[in-house]
Amino acid sequence: MTLDSKHLVQQLRLSGPYSVVQFAKKLGVSKQTVYNWESGKTAPDLPQLIRMYVVCGLNPRSLLPQKKPQEGEGVSKDLGISE
Repeated sequence: MTLDSKHLVQQLRLSGPYSVVQFAKKLGVSKQTVYNWESGKTAPDLPQLIRMYVVCGLNPRSLLPQKKPQEGEGVSKDLGISE
């Protein structure tokens, strides 16, 4: 995982706000797993990360890279409308 997952997991958990035990129960993992993620010993896989976002009420689509429109591109071009 290229993200700094240990900080991300902790930020997500605290945004809940959940204790380690509560967060683990919500995710269906052990508290040791959450401790391992937060210490950087291990990292959550993508489905686990998506579940964390959902549990915390966040949109998992925000994990996707955001494409910036090129000049001349935009909604009207995507819809086939000439300007």
